[in-house]
Amino acid sequence: MRRKVIPSSSILGLAALAMALASTPAPARGQFNIPDPNQSTFGNRLGRSPKNVEVGNAAFQYTYSGVLRNAAGEPIANWPLTDFRLEINAPCQHPVQLNPIANSDVNGNVTWNAAKLDQGGGACTGDGVADVRIVSIGIFKTLNEVTSPDENGSGVIDIVDLGIFQQAFTTGAPQYQGDLNLSGGPPDVADLGFFQQHFTAP
Repeated sequence: MRRKVIPSSSILGLAALAMALASTPAPARGQFNIPDPNQSTFGNRLGRSPKNVEVGNAAFQYTYSGVLRNAAGEPIANWPLTDFRLEINAPCQHPVQLNPIANSDVNGNVTWNAAKLDQGGGACTGDGVADVRIVSIGIFKTLNEVTSPDENGSGVIDIVDLGIFQQAFTTGAPQYQGDLNLSGGPPDVADLGFFQQHFTAP
């Protein structure tokens, strides 16, 4: 059987191609549509209420949002909502996992609206009591407190919650029980108004 002879010019051509490929830098990660936790931004505070929708006034409703970006800081559109989870974890009352309302939009925005956060209340604090997770990648944001006018997580906003809020309002702490409007400051009359709106909602 005769052996096929490969022309030396072909061998040299293949060698040159291999060297060229080896010397070509790999594309930067940011050139791919891969979410990057260091570039993506999500809210630092999270609130929920069993009367979130019933309040009716958007100024007194809890929502949560973020922007999904790749390593180059470019927004990532149309990332599937089924791959996102906002997780409220134990020891918070009523642990829950919530998908956003839609895929990320053209600007990378991801939103959990008032209806998504209209569920079991409970104010809590501690390392990682809530987080934003992309299921296929991992945790993107860790939150250390959850705020709710339903302070004790009973599922109703009543006189017991008023007592807890009043204590935080009077002493100025803890923030997660008193700063109901998530302003980041000590409890004030705006937080009292926020409690009243949820307390009196039908």
